[in-house]
Amino acid sequence: MTGPFLSLAQIRNRLILTARAVLRDHRAGPDGRCRVCRVLECRVATAARNVIDAASATCRPAEGRAAEQTRAHDATPRPAGTASATEPPLRAADEW
Repeated sequence: MTGPFLSLAQIRNRLILTARAVLRDHRAGPDGRCRVCRVLECRVATAARNVIDAASATCRPAEGRAAEQTRAHDATPRPAGTASATEPPLRAADEW
């Protein structure tokens, strides 16, 4: 059960833990079939793998994300005379 007080990281971690538990239950037996569903290609196990893959794809190091955001920010063309949110505002020459 998730509540509004959980962070996105906590919700993501709970999804991963649930997907791992599903994979433990729905692993292939000696005959190659799912132990619960008794089919060769278990849809439940496939969905659990997809959840883990999606969660690991969104979990990148913070340094990598910051560098990518900086590169994307620098590559974005801006109209002349406008500054980005991270640049200090320019003062007029008479304010010096």
